[in-house]
Amino acid sequence: MKKLYFPLFIDISEKKILIIGGGKIATRRIETLLEFADDITVISPKITDRLMELRQKEKGHIHWIADVYREEMLEGADLVLAATDDTVCNERIVDDCKKRSILVNTSHKKELCDFYFPGIIRRENLVVGFNSGGLSHHEVKEAREKMEQVL
Repeated sequence: MKKLYFPLFIDISEKKILIIGGGKIATRRIETLLEFADDITVISPKITDRLMELRQKEKGHIHWIADVYREEMLEGADLVLAATDDTVCNERIVDDCKKRSILVNTSHKKELCDFYFPGIIRRENLVVGFNSGGLSHHEVKEAREKMEQVL
């Protein structure tokens, strides 16, 4: 039987969110999370120019640790995203999170994820999420775009 993911809307405004990686994928995830979260920590030796801009704009909400990942950095994290360009590091992050019962998403292998990032539409108090269980990003994007027209 194919594993299905339950659509769960939760308050992450006071959760500690840790993103390991500072590239394009991490930047896109952070742009989405900023509408919902107040405490995002990025661990990466370097970050994109866009992420640097977001840090300046969102003072106090995005913290950057210019370093490589170490397991002790997970201390106190509620939600972790492994978004490095190193699959071995991403898998180590997933294993370390699972040992600590921290929900984790990795950008390189959907089967290792505890949760997926949905396609999101936000209109004032309405939040709509689209997800295909990691099977078809194209389908999710198409459905989100059609729904945006409807709304």
